[in-house]
Amino acid sequence: MTLVERSIAVAARSRGYLLAEPVGEATGIILSLHGSRSNGRQQAHLTGMAALASSAGAVVVFPRAETPDRGGFKWDHEGDVAFLRVLSEHLLAQYPAAGERVCICGMSGGARMSCFFASTHADLVAAVGAVGGLRAPSVTTPVRSVPVVAFHGTADRINPYAGGLGQRWDESVPEAARRWAVANGLPAQPSETQVGKSLRRTTYGVEGEPGEVTLWTSDGAGHTWPGGSAGLLLRLFLGSVSQEINASEEIWRFYQRHARPSRL
Repeated sequence: MTLVERSIAVAARSRGYLLAEPVGEATGIILSLHGSRSNGRQQAHLTGMAALASSAGAVVVFPRAETPDRGGFKWDHEGDVAFLRVLSEHLLAQYPAAGERVCICGMSGGARMSCFFASTHADLVAAVGAVGGLRAPSVTTPVRSVPVVAFHGTADRINPYAGGLGQRWDESVPEAARRWAVANGLPAQPSETQVGKSLRRTTYGVEGEPGEVTLWTSDGAGHTWPGGSAGLLLRLFLGSVSQEINASEEIWRFYQRHARPSRL
């Protein structure tokens, strides 16, 4: 799928993004945020999400953070919020058939940024997809409940599943999921299912119902995108990639369940 370079003015600054556009009517809008030390093109390669433009009619956008970070870029939770807000509003106006809200997802630092943006701009977000970086909402009660689907490996050394040191990673991944459920007004007790040999599903609420929070846990997987593309050297550094689920496809299905419930 061809990616087109586009830009948008935000506070008199030009901000860039890559766009994969469907041929016919748009069925949804996905903002896919790269991780720290990465960029939009690398995120597109990692996730394969651009293919959703041709296979599902999605508008898929890969924004680029502005702060340089060791050969790539990293998201600024305060400085990049305006960019994502303006970009979301622009896309929703440009593709009215896609619905009233976007899906925002990301890898690692992009997942953290997605969680932050969704909790502060819940009116613009139909669903969140967090891979290797789920964090609790930054506000106690968002203006509306935001469905969340997350994916995390138990052998993730970059963002440990059980939590780690530092303010940005002081809670475990299951605790972050629980706090989203509480913010969404759901019961604090989830249901758990062993889906595959190494894949578990933890769900707060009811599948497809408002505020659903689902965490997919891959036992033994590293800091990787399930079903994604990663070379040998990257796998040696970041750990194994789960092939029991495809995060890109599942994020799209999750988004569609919550963005267009009347059509399912």
